[in-house]
Amino acid sequence: MSQFMRASTRKKRDVMMEVALTMFMDKGYENVSVDDIIAATSTSKGTFYHYFKSKDAIISALYNKQIQLIQDWVKQPPSKVQSLEGHINRLFLDLASNMQLSPRLIRSLQALSLQNDTVKLEELQQLNVLKESLMHWLPEPKKIELLVCMYAGTIRTWCTQEDADLLSMMKNNLAWLWVGLRSEEPYASLQVEPAPKEEKLMKVAIIGGGLAGLTAAAYLSENPHVEGILFERSPQLGGRAFTYEKAGFTLNYGAHAIYGIDRHTLTTMERELGLSFSSKQVDKRKVVYAKHNQLTTAPLDAINLLKTDLLNTIQKVRFVGEIAAIIANIHNIKNYATLADYLAESNADEDVKELWEHLVCSNFFITPEDARNVSGAVISEYYHNLFLSSKPVNYVLGSWAVITNQLKQKMTTSGKWELALQEGVDGLRYEDRKFVLKTKTREVAFDKVIFAMPVQQVVKLLKGTAWEPFLAPYESNTATEVMVYDIGLSRVVARPFSYISDMDNKLFISDVSATDHTLVPEGGQLLQGIAYLSDNFDSDEERKAYLDNKTSQMEALFDQHYPGWRDVTAVKRVSKKAMVSSVKNIASNRLLPTRVENIPFYFCGDGCTGKGELAERAFSSARSAALSIVQEVEQALQNV
Repeated sequence: MSQFMRASTRKKRDVMMEVALTMFMDKGYENVSVDDIIAATSTSKGTFYHYFKSKDAIISALYNKQIQLIQDWVKQPPSKVQSLEGHINRLFLDLASNMQLSPRLIRSLQALSLQNDTVKLEELQQLNVLKESLMHWLPEPKKIELLVCMYAGTIRTWCTQEDADLLSMMKNNLAWLWVGLRSEEPYASLQVEPAPKEEKLMKVAIIGGGLAGLTAAAYLSENPHVEGILFERSPQLGGRAFTYEKAGFTLNYGAHAIYGIDRHTLTTMERELGLSFSSKQVDKRKVVYAKHNQLTTAPLDAINLLKTDLLNTIQKVRFVGEIAAIIANIHNIKNYATLADYLAESNADEDVKELWEHLVCSNFFITPEDARNVSGAVISEYYHNLFLSSKPVNYVLGSWAVITNQLKQKMTTSGKWELALQEGVDGLRYEDRKFVLKTKTREVAFDKVIFAMPVQQVVKLLKGTAWEPFLAPYESNTATEVMVYDIGLSRVVARPFSYISDMDNKLFISDVSATDHTLVPEGGQLLQGIAYLSDNFDSDEERKAYLDNKTSQMEALFDQHYPGWRDVTAVKRVSKKAMVSSVKNIASNRLLPTRVENIPFYFCGDGCTGKGELAERAFSSARSAALSIVQEVEQALQNV
């Protein structure tokens, strides 16, 4: 029946349904015929069959509207979802609103479901659709079971209370349930913020709206004594984690893969900031390396190591020993200035050395030449953490937008933070014990300033100021750049593996949609190719020829393993020099600390010191900078 039927027509239909349900309960579903319903409602057969195809259709009609709402909900694109928790809450509240329009019908139906198998099956079908749809966004069965039990229980309770407000009950129960789902403790202690004698707000400026800037703002927004402005020169947030949609495909400028998510700063943020997101692990058994046109399993764990052809038996024993030493934090590599220095003195076979080199290439997104220039201490710390992880590579379902939207929401809903998009900071000076930031439209004074932008831009902004000399050690830092080749296919052309790394040409392809199904339209496939780039060229012509060659190598890899991809390409995006990190973490560069001696500012981003690599360093350095400012605020309050 059309959703646009007139109110009078819908009323007649609802009356017929209500009478039928009453008869089903009084006489039993099996003992009531269509003729009985027609007689009881004083209608004709033509009228009945205009509304319903059969007696069973009366039951189905009551559930179909809810099922349609659930199916429409699950098709929402990730970019429209502010947060996973909010998205799920919207579904339950919309379902509750539908029911509240016909309380007598719903109460009759609930009562009937307790005594009739046909009705009970229809109800179970709706709950199964609900469970399967929730799994699309939250692939954690135990949490879904709790959510569905809460939903069904709330409806049952509402049905026993004549004047109860279902929407209010659903909101209240959802709020209580999410507290439990987010908490790792069985009980949380009550925290009461003491009333300040006099509110004195510290004003903070954050320059840069990428992952680091948003993280710092989210943490600071939780403190009632801090207010501020986040300045972002571009029209959107996220920086290199910016997400956009094209032809039904969700594309990220930065790969949303997380290494070792169970030990990652993002998991700490999830707990501390109350973030809500899901992730899915890349299938380790479908990660392969290609060497001399031969495919073999990538040695990601003990099982894969036994299967791989990259190493012989003796070499595998050697490599297992190296991993064990890294985990135990006793590996000699941490005492060497660079990987090259360690390998030069190592008595390992060349295949083992090449594997170490390739692992560093893959995780740091750099060429073999640069991999050999990574500090031994950095490698030791990074792989100590990664090898202890039970989830080596996960994708945030729904892309970076799921994270950035929540960080933005947390900042803006605090009421003390302003978001200044398309407003870049052009100058900075110190005046009357304040830092005055100048944009094209205004000048604003602040107590603290956080630079959440690439180091190269920080140096440029502070050029000519008294602080410029202290940034000299970081002025010549080089960025990590890669070629990104994204293709969205209208159908799955092949799915032999989820990740293939070409060891000969130093590039790889991820079947992103094999892990994150939310990024593609139904039946589609999203492949992302990455090529590690060198930045050492004598001329622009030499650089161009190099990039053209990398493009050809990438397309050849697509041709080899995904035949027919050119014919079904719906979306293609090639970024020949995409910045992955503002500072390449090699011995010849120096990461910028969150605080630099003789400079009164804070710094954060993927070019700063912090835990991990790439996005994690942005998160961890921003968290450190924000918590340092909070500590200063608390200290100042104690002094008062």
